[in-house]
Amino acid sequence: MAADPLTAPAPHQLPSPYGEIIETVYRYRFLADIHVSRLYNLVPGAAREALARLSASGYLAAIRKPSLAPGGPQIVYALAQRGANYIASRWGMDREKVRWRKYHNYVGLLFVDHRLAVNEVRIACAGGARRCGYTMEGWRYELPIREDVDDPDEKAPPLVLRPDAYVTLRVSQRRLHLFLEVDMGTESHGRFAAKIRRYLAYKESHMFRTRFGGRSFRVLTVAPTLTRARALRDVAEGQGGERMFWFASLTDVTAERITEPVWELAGMRGAKARLLGLAGGACG
Repeated sequence: MAADPLTAPAPHQLPSPYGEIIETVYRYRFLADIHVSRLYNLVPGAAREALARLSASGYLAAIRKPSLAPGGPQIVYALAQRGANYIASRWGMDREKVRWRKYHNYVGLLFVDHRLAVNEVRIACAGGARRCGYTMEGWRYELPIREDVDDPDEKAPPLVLRPDAYVTLRVSQRRLHLFLEVDMGTESHGRFAAKIRRYLAYKESHMFRTRFGGRSFRVLTVAPTLTRARALRDVAEGQGGERMFWFASLTDVTAERITEPVWELAGMRGAKARLLGLAGGACG
């Protein structure tokens, strides 16, 4: 009987899709079987079996959790020690440079649910981009922005922003710069309004172009429900936010619907926009 490659002492390469799944979990930090099923076009049972094998072999950690949302995942997967060693070996990098430590898996329920929601948007954008001829050039979680610009509330520098993700998409000669805010229904309107004021100040400062090389950016806000998304849109409008602020519900931001006009823009009541499928893209 052939030896199981998952139990080999120190493999540098695993059969597909096991190695790819380890790398993806590392990039996303937390994933459930439904996410792996979508990313690799696997039937749910096959995704569950692959994840279970990787967990049993020590590459991934299976984290059982209660879910805030009915029907949400009860088990999520994160990198484990052997998985981190595999990443270092596979990528030819110093093990110290692998951004994983065991304590990274010990976080609260709200953090895990929030990261899973952010990952839902990432998977939707990646799937839609492929279908429309876009390239996802970059996805950075919680990018810290700290500029020598007056904060609109403190009336003094620095201006500090920390979006849930900064995304760059390219189609033909056009590049889209997107900041993502994923709301879980726990943030007060006052705190969200302060974010809007800081984004507006950042736009007016023109520092974005200096740092990121783009002429403009959009701020995408995704909320659990359309009612919540519209409430946040109202907050943005109350702060003077207009077309650069886009709002949608998490249920509408899927790989299947990301190319549809599911986004509502601040200052444009009754109008809906599509994020992908423009500027030369050819969605199928």
